[in-house]
Order: sequence, then C-alpha cells, then structure tokens
Amino acid sequence: MASASFQNVTKRFPEGEIAVKDMSLEVKDGEFLIVLGPSGCGKSTALRMLAGAEDVTEGVIKIGETVVNNVPSRNRDVAMVFQTYALYPHMSVFDNMAFSLRLQGVDQADIARRVNRAAEIVGLGPFLKRLPRQLSGGEQQRVALGRAIVRDPQLFLFDEPLSSLDANLRGHMRVELQKIHRALGATFLYVTHDQVEAMTLGDRIAVMNDGVLQQVAPPSVMYEHPANMFVAGFIGTPAMNLIPVAVSGKTAKGSALQIELPREPRLTAGVLGIRPEALHEDASRGEPTIDVQVNQAEMLGRDQLLYGTVGDNAIVARVDPHVKISLGERVQLGIDMESIHLFDAKTGQAVL
Repeated sequence: MASASFQNVTKRFPEGEIAVKDMSLEVKDGEFLIVLGPSGCGKSTALRMLAGAEDVTEGVIKIGETVVNNVPSRNRDVAMVFQTYALYPHMSVFDNMAFSLRLQGVDQADIARRVNRAAEIVGLGPFLKRLPRQLSGGEQQRVALGRAIVRDPQLFLFDEPLSSLDANLRGHMRVELQKIHRALGATFLYVTHDQVEAMTLGDRIAVMNDGVLQQVAPPSVMYEHPANMFVAGFIGTPAMNLIPVAVSGKTAKGSALQIELPREPRLTAGVLGIRPEALHEDASRGEPTIDVQVNQAEMLGRDQLLYGTVGDNAIVARVDPHVKISLGERVQLGIDMESIHLFDAKTGQAVL
C-alpha cells in the first residue's frame, strides 16, 4: 500500500474553466480519506488526476515518493470503483473478477487464489458462478469491489460508488466498506457528495467547493469546528442555522435576536452559527433564549424538528419529541452557548 499527495495542483480545462485550484492534500498510508462536496466542486476531477485519467495543469501528484504526473494510468498501480459497475453481463462473477488478471497473463492457479480471496473478503463466495443479472445491486457493487481487490493495488479510488443504490443498500454497503478497509489495511480515497457516507466512513474528510479545498479534518472535528460558513452549512442534517448579526464588543444583535458572546471577536459584521441540536425547549436554564414562530414540525422517532422563524431569519431546532408544540405557536428556545459559532461576514471564516 502507499500514501498519495497533491502538491499545489491545479486543473484548467482548454476552455479556461478551473476545476481544481491550488490543491494540497496528503492521503496517508492505510487511511480512509473522503473527498466531499457538491456536484461540480472538482472532487471527481481530483480523483481522475490521481488515477491518470486527467492531466495535471500545474503542481505535482505523488503516489508514495514517486511523481506520477507523466506516468500512464495503467502504470500507476491504482484501482478505481465507479458508480456504474460496468460488469460484463455474459461473464460469471468469477470471470468478471478475473478479467484484468487474465489480460496481464497471470497464471490460472494465481488467478483462482486471488479471486477466491477477494470473494471471501466481499462476501461473494457462494455467488462466483452466477451472472450479473442474477445479483442484487449491492451484490453487483461487491463484484466491482472484488474486481479491484484482486489487482492488489497501492491505492483504491472510489467515485461515488454507492449513489445508485437505495437507502437501505447504501447503509449496508457502508458497513461492508468499513469491513473491507479493515481487512485489507489499504489506502482508500473516496469521493462523494453524501455527507452521511463521509461522516460514517472517513478517518478524515476533505471538503471542496468551487475547486478549492475548504477544510481537512476528522469527522467529529469537521462537525464541531467548521473552518468557514460553507463547511458549517454543508456538514450536518439539518444544516447549521446561519443568522446575520451586528457585533459590538461581545454583543451580537440580529433580527429579533441578541446574545452575549463568550469573548469579543473584534469584528462588526458577523454570522452566528447555531446547530439545530444547540436549541432546546427548556428555556429555564439561565441561558440566552430566542423567540421562535413555529411554522412546521416533523416527528422523526427520537427527534422532533421545528421549522420556524426568528425575526427575518428561518431557523430549525431539534427538540424532544414528547414536547407538544402547535403550528403557529411562539416558543422560547434556550441556546447552548458552548455550541455556538461565529463567522466573519466578509470572509466567511470562523472566528469563534
């Protein structure tokens, strides 16, 4: 296995569009790193540059200590798993997994050993004689994983591999991917727009937007300490509430909202960030409160989401499902001050 790195990498297409801008990122040996961002943010382009499917305009890409900018894709010793499985419909599971090894001239005994080992890892041992049409979507995705595993590459690259599966299968395959990663001890670089995949799978997450790397951190750090407003609004379901405020000393004042900040942030125009779970229905704890006009409530089993307004701003709160709240009601919600964030309104960067 090996590490990989992007060093000040830029990808500029012939029409002038910049897909990736000055990206520096290290993927550690044996790490499960997630590249997360919305469609069109440059994450798949970054993956394709590492795989050799896209040229690098500027900067350096390394696999281990080797610069691979000019190394053909076939010689980079990486395996890609895509959203589409691209299985040969007329071939058995065994033959699909063995195909690349036969092209390389690997002897039959070694092919059988490697395919059977990969099938055991991905749980396909009983299915090796079946055709793709006899498999479920999740089983077909596991064939694609097994096909990558038999190559024993230095790096596994995943480009939104679960996005075509239904919700239940995605949850199952997330568990399977974690097991496979542990079994192989391999280096995984995984691209997705799905934050649930990112938060549950990744050792670290690299968030991209408009071709620019925004933050790289473990999932818990990313959630609790977002570097800027984009990360704060992108990570979390529902998203963090972002409320414009004027700041004077330690006082933050917005539409129908005024609170005292833990310390003076030394700016005058800010955006207050409050996670939905940092708002609670017990307004008697001595914490600051806000007056919320409730427009909608959603029951989600263990949670209740309240959608409403505070002055001119929309807001979402996650509260106890046993609390009965009527639509149109005004409620006082307490604010957990240890969980608030403040961003510079001009730069978007976190200051508190």
